[in-house]
Amino acid sequence: MADPMIESGIDMLSRYGNTSQTDFDPYVNRWAEKEKEDALYEDKGTLSFTDMLSLMVAQFQNQTMDNQASTTDMMNQLVQMSSMQAMTEMSTQMKELTLANVMSYSASLVDKYVTIGVYDDEGNLTEIYDKVEGTGIYNGQQVIFVRGKSYLLSSIMGVGKLPEPEKEPDKGEEGEETPPAVNEEEKS
Repeated sequence: MADPMIESGIDMLSRYGNTSQTDFDPYVNRWAEKEKEDALYEDKGTLSFTDMLSLMVAQFQNQTMDNQASTTDMMNQLVQMSSMQAMTEMSTQMKELTLANVMSYSASLVDKYVTIGVYDDEGNLTEIYDKVEGTGIYNGQQVIFVRGKSYLLSSIMGVGKLPEPEKEPDKGEEGEETPPAVNEEEKS
């Protein structure tokens, strides 16, 4: 009787031992293919910094004696493109930093008790007080898991138990507040 592991091992060796360079190998890094695919879906209506430089070089190469390109205009455009590129990168980095801070905050809530506000179908607010079991991201939104359900991080009303809401004072016959009861000892 043959060992099934050896048979399957030999089968895998024969299956993958004869591969050519054109076969798909899941263990090979495919960054170049990914970049080509991303380039297909890139917005064609905007110019990149490289596109701008290519246009400037073409303009300088195709200028004539009576229609020369202005170098000051080109330099102004280069400065504007550089500053726009720097602002875009800074904006992207700020978004990533904000996301990292939100993720760090939500991770710090694990094993802590929170009060979550949830509205029902009739618009009534229900408070849930329990321990945070975990955190994650769902549809691009940071969520926490309490009692096996996910809640948006923004639905947290407070960390810990919130105090009970104050009751409204009793109203008299004419709608005036009735004064609190005074002890006889406090009068003297």
